Amino acid sequence: MKLYFFDTHAHIQRSAPTDEPRFTELVQNATEAGLRAILVPAICAQDWDQLADLPQFEDLKVRISLGIHPYSVSKLTPEVYLSQLEELQLRAENAPSHLCAIGECGLDFQRAGRDPDARAHQVRVFRAQLELARRLGMPLTIHCVKAHGLMLELLRERPTPPSVMHAYSGSAELGRALVQAGHYLSFAANVCIPGARKVVEAARATPAERLLIETDSPDQTPPGRGDVDNEPAFIVDVAERLADLRGEPLEELAAQTTANACRLFGVDLDAPN
Repeated sequence: MKLYFFDTHAHIQRSAPTDEPRFTELVQNATEAGLRAILVPAICAQDWDQLADLPQFEDLKVRISLGIHPYSVSKLTPEVYLSQLEELQLRAENAPSHLCAIGECGLDFQRAGRDPDARAHQVRVFRAQLELARRLGMPLTIHCVKAHGLMLELLRERPTPPSVMHAYSGSAELGRALVQAGHYLSFAANVCIPGARKVVEAARATPAERLLIETDSPDQTPPGRGDVDNEPAFIVDVAERLADLRGEPLEELAAQTTANACRLFGVDLDAPN
């Protein structure tokens, strides 16, 4: 039985320029591994044009998510980031179907450290993107490190479109609360790391209909792949590990996570690009 996968988080714009042989190789490797679709998230506004111009392929749907990553917000004044989000709203309202989410955005209190001003600034920029997603009715692809409790509070403040916690690293308890609030949990090679007890427990506890998979490439190379950049083709490592942890057939997990991603992001794998 042929396996099909949807990589819900891969920064292929950071792996190779689209006109270089390495990019062609990445796409070929992905399709040979069974990838049918990839979601490529932005890191900053300077990424947006590059992502909008990413090529489409007969056997691989490339979808994009535009937003402002918490790593990119520290030097942005309110005037700048609000202007950028006005531009993002115009893009979303006039964009082709391959723009299907807001992000990557969120909170990273490990990066902010204990600086209350840095944390507050991250919250302000994320709130602005959260409100934009609510206005547009679009999902968010959310980065969250050391801030899961606050993230849950922000998502619960007002009705929020179903969204995804990318490379989820929180507890099973918080994961259940996020799922109850209508959101999805995506797991990367963090579940493959020996001794990663907390994320393993969360992965086991996630309902099948709210489970997603990703590579987060070129970061988070799975153990056993050696000293190489991660790439979408390595999604198989994540899927195999999750299937083993959950006691599910790999074919079932692949089909379920692909269907979940298509539902969340509004992707029809059988439609022309």
